[in-house]
Amino acid sequence: MHAEKQPTNSMYQLMKTPITPSPRASLKRAFASTAIACFAMASAFAQPRYAVTDLGVLPGCDTSVAVGINDRGDVAGYCLSGSDEVAVVWRNGQLINLGKLPKGHFAAAASINSSGVAVGDGDLGDNRPQVWVSTPAGLYNFFQAANSHALYITDTGVIGGNYIKGFSGNAWRAALWTQDPRDARKWQTITLPLIPGINSKSDSTTAQAFNQSGQAAGWAVNDIIGQHACFWNNDSAHSIVDLGTYQGDWSSIAWGMNDLGQVVGESHPPFGNRAIVWNNDAAHTATELPLLPGDNLGSASKINNLGHALGWSAFSLDGSFNKAGQQKLVLWRDGGVFDVQTVLDPATGAGWTISTTSAINNLGQIVGLGVHNGQNRAYLLTPMQ
Repeated sequence: MHAEKQPTNSMYQLMKTPITPSPRASLKRAFASTAIACFAMASAFAQPRYAVTDLGVLPGCDTSVAVGINDRGDVAGYCLSGSDEVAVVWRNGQLINLGKLPKGHFAAAASINSSGVAVGDGDLGDNRPQVWVSTPAGLYNFFQAANSHALYITDTGVIGGNYIKGFSGNAWRAALWTQDPRDARKWQTITLPLIPGINSKSDSTTAQAFNQSGQAAGWAVNDIIGQHACFWNNDSAHSIVDLGTYQGDWSSIAWGMNDLGQVVGESHPPFGNRAIVWNNDAAHTATELPLLPGDNLGSASKINNLGHALGWSAFSLDGSFNKAGQQKLVLWRDGGVFDVQTVLDPATGAGWTISTTSAINNLGQIVGLGVHNGQNRAYLLTPMQ
């Protein structure tokens, strides 16, 4: 939609070879292992059911999109009127217009914490995205770069995202931002480490997920490994771990993670796509997630502390993307994999077609974009059973 946007999942669903991305808790580990093990169970599973709520749209707008959700059920996203885009949050039953940065053409909220503070990106009049945090006085641009994106804010106010300093020969870097305790107008930048290759000009990192403890996940690129999913610890050095690929695949990407340190994403055999979860054991053991019956391509994008994960599943006659059929949005939970469209409550889900699944909280609530009676609307799915 806007120039220099960060890569999104859809841009990589047809990936065949590693590439460099273009611009634009206190639960026990034993429970975490159990949650992953249940994905591999082969018995019959009860069909879950979710109530659907239309989150509505700002007056004068024709589309609303939900991007993130916290454990209170507050939702972050944006509303559109044609090409005009404004950041919004849904909180305590109200749709709140957060507006844009000064002189900005667009803004979108990506995450909201338990205190109601939201983060996202928007431009300053040049269509290049810049990070912002919401304040009582409006959106505040706390870090300037050629492009930057804020993806997550913890309940303690730590912000996670990515930035690129320049346009020629510069690479994306994953980062954490913390507010200066002595001056609320200033933010300190922690640039997360790379996985070094032979030629440092080929090194880059992109984070796609963060959690409440300060861990992060995404991918690293260099001229040795190509593109591999990676994990950043929350130690003092924010040490990086190469998550590798699944059993000899070509490349991999991490898209989501939970507060337990479990990571989900995809691994790429030649011309293929596997949905993967990397466990939170010392070896970050990778497990392939089951797909819908008959399908042979998939990816996982989000996971919560219950082990419920979101993603997609598809079938290809020859195992390549060139002849892949339509992707179905899927939910992994309680040992089963379910087509999201089939878990909607018949009463509240009438007239809905789910287009995206953007986030899932630790209560199992899911948000994204759907079509409701012909209108593009943000939705909230709430588990009924």
